[in-house]
Amino acid sequence: MWSDDDVRDAAAEWTWIPDGSRVHDDELLIVQRPAWVGGHVAVEGVRSARPASELIDRAATVASEWADDALEWAVSDRDDPALDAALLARGATLMEQLDVLALPLDRALGLPAGAGARRVATRDDVLAVGRINTAVWANAEPDEARIAEVLREEQEGSGFRILAELDGEVVSTGGVTLAPGPRGTVARLWGAATLEHARGRGAYRAVLAERLRLAAEAGATLALVKGRIATSAPILTRAGFRRYGGERRYRLPL
Repeated sequence: MWSDDDVRDAAAEWTWIPDGSRVHDDELLIVQRPAWVGGHVAVEGVRSARPASELIDRAATVASEWADDALEWAVSDRDDPALDAALLARGATLMEQLDVLALPLDRALGLPAGAGARRVATRDDVLAVGRINTAVWANAEPDEARIAEVLREEQEGSGFRILAELDGEVVSTGGVTLAPGPRGTVARLWGAATLEHARGRGAYRAVLAERLRLAAEAGATLALVKGRIATSAPILTRAGFRRYGGERRYRLPL
């Protein structure tokens, strides 16, 4: 059902804008995320054929007005190739490289031996997710308002979060957002994180398997993920995901 162009279109429609973000949306989509995920300003989309240098100037102005001292920028394979070179020429550094990966949801993955996974449903579960994200991503621990917000999101049915355990310890998490796509519902996989001492033991794959199972039950026909080349992308490829493009994220000091 899903052509290569369909998958790429679905990936191009995916931008994460958490509740509480500040958004500038014209020829550039610029987002300042809330403090619990760092509060940084980032360009998440380009809708202009203007020269790269002019776009960088415009984004830097917005970031400075929002009192940030750096600007992150997501550049996809669909963007003007000159943008990468222009950012590097301005002194930007490459933060991470991502593969755009997808898998039709027509088969299940088995849980690794010794690993268990479950859907987030309680306050303690949200706190467990927060502890993992603090350890891995340096996110702020969730306060009571954030805990209530996550539990509300879990009840709304537009997505879910998963926790995985090894030997009775919660060590890994990951989320899913269900979104419309050109050929049906897309399961956008995001936020996978595993505590360092538990890596390489199947916890990430347990989170992945449960996310795919629940997404298929919810009617999704495609799983889509932007996997880090250095960490999750090889695991996803071994699980059957196929690459459809790439994305680079840069950090430009202002």
